[in-house]
Amino acid sequence: MIIKKTFKYRLKPNRIQETCFYQFAGACRCLYNFALEKKKKVFEAEKKRLSYFDLNNLLPSLKREEETLWLKDVHSQVLQQSLKDLHRAFENFFRRVKSSEKSGFPKFKKRGSVDSFRYPQGAKVKGKEVYFPKIGWVKFRKSREIEGVVKQTTVIREINRWYVCFSCEIDVGEELPQISEVSAAGIDLGLEKFATIAYGLDDEIREVQNPRFFRRYLGKLRFLSRQLSRKVKGSRNRMKARLKLQKLQEKLKNCRRDFAHKESFQLVKNHDIVGVETLSIQSMQQKSFRNLARSIADASWRQFLSFVQYKLEHMQKVFVEASRWFASTQQCCKCHRLMKMELSQREYACECGNRLGRDANAAINLRNMALKKYKAAGTTV
Repeated sequence: MIIKKTFKYRLKPNRIQETCFYQFAGACRCLYNFALEKKKKVFEAEKKRLSYFDLNNLLPSLKREEETLWLKDVHSQVLQQSLKDLHRAFENFFRRVKSSEKSGFPKFKKRGSVDSFRYPQGAKVKGKEVYFPKIGWVKFRKSREIEGVVKQTTVIREINRWYVCFSCEIDVGEELPQISEVSAAGIDLGLEKFATIAYGLDDEIREVQNPRFFRRYLGKLRFLSRQLSRKVKGSRNRMKARLKLQKLQEKLKNCRRDFAHKESFQLVKNHDIVGVETLSIQSMQQKSFRNLARSIADASWRQFLSFVQYKLEHMQKVFVEASRWFASTQQCCKCHRLMKMELSQREYACECGNRLGRDANAAINLRNMALKKYKAAGTTV
């Protein structure tokens, strides 16, 4: 079985190499915008859609024109990858239109928003250095070894730092792990407690506290936002204030990501079958009050669930998502009787005598649902 995994490291370029990074990223952005404008004009004039190959054939002539001679300094495959990105953007747009989803037409790229470029091949790693064609050897912080075969290499800028991402394919073998019923778990996500996990034959409960990172840094975020709004637009002081705010926002993002990685790893390491609820987070935020919507966004439930899912798949374990209409909270985990509950009710008290926390009851129901679906799939537990 082949799995895909990305390894990300921070680069340590010198001034000349950093200038090359900006040049390559800028060339990709300009070519992307040129190709998007070309596609729009041709379609408006001739009702014809330019394909990726049509745009790719324009590259040699662009490199000969006086205004775009600087494209010769950029690796040809890096430029082709930006055209592939545009082709993929249109494919996704038409797919969403056909499936009646919310469609977003491809937009022009803005300088400084996402500066990146990609090598499909040619990059090499030797010790703590990576070789980029037409740039040279660049040092990076090798925090761990790269696994598998490198398929493509991406260089991306986040605030004022550059990172390299190696997209790899890893062969984990065909031998399936032993799945145990005892190691099944159900997760109920919430705000008072980040997660309530039910596991074991005796319905053991483990609660994960909500770290509330946004509330922790809210005062400093407000202060830096006010400082930014007071600076004159276009001034160097405004640029410095924006950089301070961006660094704090990046720290907040990294805190959430680190927490999600640690908790998801702990869960996947100890459990073979995991059942989760289906959450419509966007609609929950729209229907909630401002403070509640802010807390929902701060919890980052979707990020945590995506980490749990991909880690289970990599370890060849089982991830089960409940139906959207599965009443995990309103159903008794003992007698399966349904009972309507308000959000303010924190304890589930059933007529059969079952009394336990609302979140614990939901977690047990989700664990039982996961086991039931796994057995129904024709696999013995």
